[in-house]
Order: sequence, then structure tokens, then C-alpha cells
Amino acid sequence: MFSLLVVEDERWIRRGLCETIDWATEGIRLTGEAADGEEAMRIMERSSPDIVITDIVMPGMDGITFLKSMRESKMASQVIIMSGYSDFEYARTALKNGAFDYVLKPINEQNMLGVIRRCVQELRRKRQTETELQQLAWSARETLVLARQRLFEMLLTREPHSPGWVAGQMNALQVDLDPNRIRVFAVKVVDWGSKAEAARDRTLLLYALGNMLEETGRRFGPVAAFPVHHPKSVGEADLVMLHSEPETIGGQSPAVAGELPGLIEQADQMLGVRIGIGYSAESSHGKLSDLFEEALQAAAHWFYEGGGKLFGAERTARGPMADFVYHGPIGWDGRFASALSIGDPGLLEQLVRELGEHVRQHRDQCRPLAIRRGLRLLFQNVHRNRAQGRAQAPEAEPAFPPELPDCTLDALQGALFDAISDSGRCARPARSRKWIVERALRYIESSGDQVTMNDVAAHLFLNHSYFSKVFHEEMGVTFSKYVLRSRIDAAKRLLKETPLKIYEIAGQVGYSDIRHFTKLFKEFEGMTPVQYREYGV
Repeated sequence: MFSLLVVEDERWIRRGLCETIDWATEGIRLTGEAADGEEAMRIMERSSPDIVITDIVMPGMDGITFLKSMRESKMASQVIIMSGYSDFEYARTALKNGAFDYVLKPINEQNMLGVIRRCVQELRRKRQTETELQQLAWSARETLVLARQRLFEMLLTREPHSPGWVAGQMNALQVDLDPNRIRVFAVKVVDWGSKAEAARDRTLLLYALGNMLEETGRRFGPVAAFPVHHPKSVGEADLVMLHSEPETIGGQSPAVAGELPGLIEQADQMLGVRIGIGYSAESSHGKLSDLFEEALQAAAHWFYEGGGKLFGAERTARGPMADFVYHGPIGWDGRFASALSIGDPGLLEQLVRELGEHVRQHRDQCRPLAIRRGLRLLFQNVHRNRAQGRAQAPEAEPAFPPELPDCTLDALQGALFDAISDSGRCARPARSRKWIVERALRYIESSGDQVTMNDVAAHLFLNHSYFSKVFHEEMGVTFSKYVLRSRIDAAKRLLKETPLKIYEIAGQVGYSDIRHFTKLFKEFEGMTPVQYREYGV
């Protein structure tokens, strides 16, 4: 529907136009009326109508001056002039100043409707054209983004290209990265949290995360961030950021690195995802494949140290472990495939513990990415061995594990036990979960009253959602309720055994607000701290 403003100094003509024509039937909504050009301009500054019907001869600001003021103010409304025979030259002047058409007085309804309908048809044509242009612009932008991503992926995969070709492509695709000074940042989502149950949710989260990366990087230089589907990055990186810093000195940490810990924290708080970021040294576009590998190597340190951190290129410096390839225990894949086939819980538990111990023993000999790639290959061999020896139909064969679990080295055993349980082959050994909870309780006890679930999960190198699930299932109570109960119990001991004031006890057990402490205490014990000190047992 289009909007209409009527401008006419003679009230009876103005009201006749507003009331005698069925504007709704014509797809028009009457939004206002004015007695002269000055009043009309004030109305149009608040809301710009699609169509204006105005008289030429009016007191104050006449129709021609009103039309010129509209054009000077860049108002795009279509203007229909009402003119008497004696004002025909005025009408011609109005048309030269951009009026859509004119209608002679006295106003004939059919003549007016004929002009109005042509005006509406023109407006619809313009809207359609604008929509098509917007769609073309969007398509062009989307095509440009995809073409850039394809170029970068070609460079990351070392696809052959002739000298000068890359520079020409970057120029054609409007890439403003310095071809001689590029650094690669690999972003790994360690824990997707609760907002990414479906693949579409993950896609949207990656899009938002990519925007955050570009916004942060752009403050320090040209940047390009995009999802990565490179074969060697599968399971190790979800996003790549390419960045050029004009002020970076060779070997020096990039300035943008100072902002990335804050971005990691924002991703956790705003998007609910926990990420790790690794970055490479700086070099030219011809070394992008090597820089990408360097960034992946750095990012993979989350496997040893947990997510939520930034890992620099210095982590990939060559040393004794630089070329070490991890293969797993000898014959483990075949033995594990057999144990899965027969569904022996004891043997499966023994083999999982064997693998966990073997990986820990090689921690100081292997880079974390070498361990993860070796484990991925090991699990692929398990599937291959099972496929060769199984007698049942493939669709009946439970998968283990569907992919390398996104967990730290210390949590690997627990994740593999979960995978066994989820495959339906045997019950999950309870000892590993009890071990997790026992360590958590010891850490809570030694860490004071300000400890959070994220603190404990990070200490155990577990993602917080997994730790929360294990703690609740093993303890029969949520982590927050357990900590709250522990604080109340500590307060009760202090109330009975010490002469400390109530506010001092509240502070010792982690509450700065004595009213909040008193309220919680009463909810748990049915009496206030003062009453408990006097009457409690």
C-alpha cells in the first residue's frame, strides 16, 4: 500500500479529495492533509509519503516553491499538481521541476483516478526495479565473498598457480591484504555449548564469530575471515582469519593478538561457544599453506592446555618433537575392533585405559596436532578392521567413535568411555566419572568459596557442559546447589564454633551482601543465622 498527502488551501476541496475517493481500493492510505506548502513540508519531514496531491496557488508557500523545496531536500515523493486553466503555465513549470503530472480544476474524479493509477503503476515499477537491484547487489556481494574464499582455499591447499596470478586475482576480487605480509589465524571451536544442536545453528554461530573476528582484525589492518573446509583442517579448525599488519616487525607478536583474548571471552559470553585460536608467523602469500599448517599446530595446543586460550607461532618452533608422528599402541586398532565386535566391557575398558596412558606418555614427544591426527587415523583403522571382519549388515553396526572427540588429553578416556556407552555395546565404566568428581571435590575444597563451575571444568580440562552433566549424574545435585550447600554448611560451623559476627561469616563463605546471605541461609535451614546461633543444634 502507498501513502498519500493532500495539500490544498480551500478546505472544502481538500475534504472532498480525502472523503469522496475510495483510496483503500486503489491501494493507497491517506496519511495527512495540509493547508499550504509550509505545513506540508513539516509533515513530510516527519514521514515522507509516496504520493502528494497539491494545489499550485496557495498562500504562504505555493505549489511551485513547495515542489522545489522537496527536491532540494531530496524527497522522492511523486507530486501531482492541481491547476486551473488560467494556471496552465504554472503547471508546465511544475512538470519541469519534477512533478509527475497535473489535473485541471474543477476536479473530475475519473480524471484524478486516471492520473493516480498511472502514478501507482510507476511507483510499483520503481519498487520492483529497486528490489531487483538490491537482489543483484546482494548476489554480487555473495559471489565476491565466495570467490575470495575459493581463492584463499586454493592458496591454503597449494593448488598450482603461475607467477603474478595470485596478485592479479587478489586485485580483481578487491582483496586489500598485503601479499607480502600475511599472517594466518586458525580458530577451533572446542565446545559448541547448548546453542548449536543443529548444523544450521553451528553455521549461524560461525557466521557471527567470523564477523567478530573481522571487526577485531580490521582495527589493526586488512583482514579476511571465512569458514574453512580444508582436508587437513577437519576437526582442527572451523574458521581462518588472514591478516596484514603494516606495523608488524618480523618475529614480533602481532598487535591484534592483544585483542584476541577478549574476543575469546566475548565468544563464550555472547555466543556460548568456547574457542581456541592459534596464529602463525608472518610471510608472503606464496607461503600460505605453510603458515596455515603453523597456525593449526599452534591452535592444537588446546588439546593439552584446554580451550579459551590464544596460542602463538612460537609454540610451533622446531625441536625434538617437530617431526614425530604418532601411531598409537602397536596393534591397538585391531584389538579394539575385536573387543567392540564381541562387546567385552572389561576388555574395552582395559584398551581405552591403555590408549589413554600411551597418549600421555607421548605428550612430551609429540606436538598436540600430531597426537590428534594419529588418533583420527587410529579410529579410521578401527572402522576399517570392523568393516572387513563383520558379518552383520553395515547399518546394524554401531559406530565408534563417529569422530575424534573434541576434548582435552586429560578428558580423552572419559570421552571414549562415553562413546562406548552411546554405541550401545556396554555400560560406561563408572570409575572414570567417579574419578572426575573426586578430583572436582578436592579442587573445590582447596580453592575457597569463590570457585565457579567453569574454574573446576578448566582445572580438569573438560568442557563445562560435559562436566556439569557428569557432576549432576554422579552427585544427584547440580554443581551450583552443591556449592551453595557447602557454603551454608561452612557458615553453620562458623556460627557454632566461632564468635565471628554474621557479616564476617558471610564474607568468609563468599557473600558480600549480608541480606542475600541471610535469605539463602533461611531458605536452607528454616531460620536466620542469628536464630541458628542461638537455637540451632
